[in-house]
Amino acid sequence: MAGERVLVEILNGIQSPSGCDCTTCASSCGPATSQEEMARVLAENLHEAFGNQVEVRYVDVDKEGLDNYPTMSRVLQMGYPYPITLINGEPRYAGGIMIGGIKKSIEEILNQE
Repeated sequence: MAGERVLVEILNGIQSPSGCDCTTCASSCGPATSQEEMARVLAENLHEAFGNQVEVRYVDVDKEGLDNYPTMSRVLQMGYPYPITLINGEPRYAGGIMIGGIKKSIEEILNQE
């Protein structure tokens, strides 16, 4: 085992270089707190499954800024909705927190080590 951790980042917000800003499509954009709670549930699930091999971070891009995540600007310009899940810096899922899919992706990464 290489001892490296898998980093899962859940990026959420209303900042967007184009498209939905949650003022025109509020019905499809939930409050940030609900996604933050889902990220906590994800973290608990992943900790149970993988222990300390996985770290989960919830990032509010409205506070942190899109400039800190250059890949995010490209992903958002392509029309993918928040929240966006990055695994080791690579965008993997958009529009929701897919616990099953994230677990499968992490298993694949850990099995390659």
